[in-house]
Amino acid sequence: MEMTTTAAVTLAKPIISSQERDFGLDTAGSSIEKTSIPMTKVDMTFGALMISRPEPVEFEEGDEGNPRNWTIGRKCIITAFAIYAASVAIIGAPIYTAAIPSIEVQFHVSTTLAIAPLSLFAYGIGFGALLGTAACEIMGRRIVYRVTFPLALIFTIVGGSAQNFATLAVSRTLAGLFAGPSLAVGVGVMNDLWNVSLDKVGTTFVVLYAVFLIFGTQIGPMASASLLRDHSWRWTLWALAILLGTTVIAGFIVPETYAPEIQRSRAKKNKLSVANRGASFNIFLASIGRPLHMLLVEPLVLPSGLVLAVTQSVVFAYYIAYALLFEEVYNFTQFQVGMAFGALVVGSILAVPVMGIFDRLTYQKARDAAIRSGTTVLPEKRLYPTMLSVILFPISLFWLAWSGRPHIHWVAPVLSGVLFGLVYVINMMVIPAYNNDVYAAHYGPSVMAATTFLRFTISSCFPLFTAQVVNDLGISWAITLLGFIAVAMIPIPWVFFKWGPVLRSKSRYLKD
Repeated sequence: MEMTTTAAVTLAKPIISSQERDFGLDTAGSSIEKTSIPMTKVDMTFGALMISRPEPVEFEEGDEGNPRNWTIGRKCIITAFAIYAASVAIIGAPIYTAAIPSIEVQFHVSTTLAIAPLSLFAYGIGFGALLGTAACEIMGRRIVYRVTFPLALIFTIVGGSAQNFATLAVSRTLAGLFAGPSLAVGVGVMNDLWNVSLDKVGTTFVVLYAVFLIFGTQIGPMASASLLRDHSWRWTLWALAILLGTTVIAGFIVPETYAPEIQRSRAKKNKLSVANRGASFNIFLASIGRPLHMLLVEPLVLPSGLVLAVTQSVVFAYYIAYALLFEEVYNFTQFQVGMAFGALVVGSILAVPVMGIFDRLTYQKARDAAIRSGTTVLPEKRLYPTMLSVILFPISLFWLAWSGRPHIHWVAPVLSGVLFGLVYVINMMVIPAYNNDVYAAHYGPSVMAATTFLRFTISSCFPLFTAQVVNDLGISWAITLLGFIAVAMIPIPWVFFKWGPVLRSKSRYLKD
């Protein structure tokens, strides 16, 4: 979101701007120049809200209440908390993986049922992120943290103390639901504090945000396996509860960063009239409906969301497939299975310089050329890395599928994880960056909510049927099936690169 300058208004008599009226503020004008931050209108019909662009909330130039004017140190600390909070939510799904065999034994349930709390937590995250996007647009960021994380903590403790399987399953679902909003709020906080398109520090934090969320899906199984070496399965959830506890404490310390809520608080403090939030219910519905609507009507959102969903689904399938492969074929212990995910971490680390090289050789050159010619760089210029990664994607799966044999050393299938880790990071970082370039600050958060909902909804199902597919087809053909699904994703970034401008011209949300 870029800072803009607006015309000054006179101090002589109160003037209510459209932005203030929309959010229910009645404030006096100012003769000092102001900077603006986008917000959403509330006095529109639901249909209009679906495709309306945010209007600016104005701050006086140099206003210390403007989050972007806070000190670098303060902004860095708040951003670090947002990244940490979202990472804890992500780790909450895979940290359960090593507990699955113990759950089978203790509660006398099938493997599929024992896997269900893993999937239910992920499913909850998807819905939680969608609801969090809507909630923080109405109530601000801080209250969402203060309400959701204590509830996530409570339900995680309940799950860790569960004496029957039903309690465990329900508590994991609710814990995921209340942890999920942190993914949406974290993105909002970074946009509140930084001009991420121009500020190098803000850009760095955006990259770190993506990297930490990616690492969370890979480190989770390693942490889970480490805990199970010396503790019962309950400690996988109690350890998560400790992490959530730290976020609860920090959540009551961090300040509000959402501009409309800051202005509302100022109005209350100065005893100015503040309208009730009745109309805000329309914003809530639109904020939920818009991402789902974009999935249905936007030519770029659903295909890009499918690439992200399939990529993440493979990770979730690996939570089960790795145990079946390495325990049965190579007699790995649970701890050794968890450590095999370290190969994905290595690949993820290698992806960072790979993307940097692509960025320097392709996107930066295109951007510099556009600046010299007075034009704008096409967002499709970002897609070069993922045009390669989607080709490597099925290769990494076929590698794992047919190298996991008793007569082939275990290093061979483990190393396939390095290639997949590289693919995973590139897909998960480049495609959202492309979407953000296309939809910008106006609809970028809605696109992220849409793709997050889609990828968690789809990927949460994969652990449930992975074991069954392996039993029916065998480990090699089960993973090969994943490879064929990955092959179907190959054309998507190539089509975007070739016909992206045409597809964008058909967007209902980009017509302005």
